[in-house]
Amino acid sequence: MNSDAETAAPGLGRKIMLGLGATIVALSGAIGWLVGSNGSVAISEAAILGTDVTIPVTPAAVALYGVAVSTLLLGLLFGLVELASRLEGDEGESDVGR
Repeated sequence: MNSDAETAAPGLGRKIMLGLGATIVALSGAIGWLVGSNGSVAISEAAILGTDVTIPVTPAAVALYGVAVSTLLLGLLFGLVELASRLEGDEGESDVGR
């Protein structure tokens, strides 16, 4: 009996994850642009995560910050998924020869 993993197109999951990641990064930039556009009326600088590091509240700066943070977090998450997938694949190959 064939499992779903054997009948799926190779690399389809990776394409879906990259497409989803690109969409999330683009949305982060768009939302950052909106927040920067509206927030610059009230404040000129914002502290990052409550630290002494600040960024100017302009549309481009907040959009760039959103893109950078979402790219970093998604890259870390996707890297961990890739690592788990490789580790699981290595274990599966060692069981085949038994």
